Amino acid sequence: MNIQSIIGTDFAPMPIKRILIVDDLKVNFLLVKALLQKWGFETVWAENGFSAIELIESGQFFDAVIMDYNMPEIDGLQATIIIKKIQPELIVISHSTYTDTPLFDRSNAPFDDYLPKPIKSQNLKEILHKYC
Repeated sequence: MNIQSIIGTDFAPMPIKRILIVDDLKVNFLLVKALLQKWGFETVWAENGFSAIELIESGQFFDAVIMDYNMPEIDGLQATIIIKKIQPELIVISHSTYTDTPLFDRSNAPFDDYLPKPIKSQNLKEILHKYC
């Protein structure tokens, strides 16, 4: 399977927006980055929740954050709680294998939306159209 078969070729570019991708696995970042860049988005990678928090605290602007849920040191839930205290209006989308399982409790989660893994380009595009 090649990357073209995953990201497809049927989408028109979207306006340039800046997205922070938070994932401890570089391969996950690269896949999301490939989709977003194809659609005209600028991407920044944070390989853990602490790095994401530092980027937000530094005043860097992002239109949205795509946040992995299960990461070492600080998970996506805890990182999002802190990020929302710093910048409550920032859109944070949970990106995880857990988002569609009973293990994932959405009732008190601070995420604005949920994107299950493995990623599907149509799902990502629909969610980004809601917010960006």
